[in-house]
Amino acid sequence: MKKFIPLFFCLITVSIFAQQRNPVKWTLALQELKSGDLISFSSPVRSNTGAEFRLVINPDAACYCYVVVQSSNDGDVTVLYAGSIAKREWLSPPLKLTDPPGSESLFIIVSREEQKNLAQRISALKDNSGSMQKRALMNEIFRLRSDVSQFKETPEKPVLMGGATRGDPDKSKGVEYSGLETYVKTLSIEH
Repeated sequence: MKKFIPLFFCLITVSIFAQQRNPVKWTLALQELKSGDLISFSSPVRSNTGAEFRLVINPDAACYCYVVVQSSNDGDVTVLYAGSIAKREWLSPPLKLTDPPGSESLFIIVSREEQKNLAQRISALKDNSGSMQKRALMNEIFRLRSDVSQFKETPEKPVLMGGATRGDPDKSKGVEYSGLETYVKTLSIEH
């Protein structure tokens, strides 16, 4: 009987923790606008200047989403989206790769709860788009990414999105994530 009580206590503790944790589950793809093809995720994605894309995010429940674009050519930081998305497919506005050629980095943050520090940094950037605000926003994104990566999990897996297509099956794959309450995905596009 004495061994049963600690085991029972441990099971209750694990059960309570599991109920408190509300993991995020979502799929993400990059779609080329001209062809409509979903681009296979590689690191980095290679494309041509002038190409247009959009992100496709499909959460399993309502969540918060933040999409920030950073250009490596001039260090410009743009907030593409910051807010909640419902349990449905979300499409970003078109993203066009413009001159000069280089690398664009997209930081996609999906979270069950609003990220108040990140929201404050985004608001400060909207009020004043100076280099200090850009640096503060990027530092907050890197802090969030660092917090998530400390768990050393393989958080995402390739997933078929948009149904079966002919040709190379890798071109129709996005990624699926299921895990922690907040996740940061970094996507680089070279052109």
